[in-house]
Amino acid sequence: MEHNVRLKALANETRLRLILCLDERKKNVTELINHCGLAQSAVSQHLEKLREAGLIKATRDGREMYYEIADQSLVTVSKQLLDFITTQTE
Repeated sequence: MEHNVRLKALANETRLRLILCLDERKKNVTELINHCGLAQSAVSQHLEKLREAGLIKATRDGREMYYEIADQSLVTVSKQLLDFITTQTE
């Protein structure tokens, strides 16, 4: 996996927030929509970018697809990046 792909995936505030939403446990798209307050199409597109970058994993359970963080250290990095970008805009 190219490092640039991962860095590009993390260079989006919405994707950072989705990663933090997945910190607690696996979630499906409906849970992420409800927890993060985003539209279904937005959640799906961002999840695909994160999955392609190898930052999250997807597993099927019946008709539902569940997403989880591939590496728990990603949560720390995401929190730091989100803190950095939000304090820079204030």
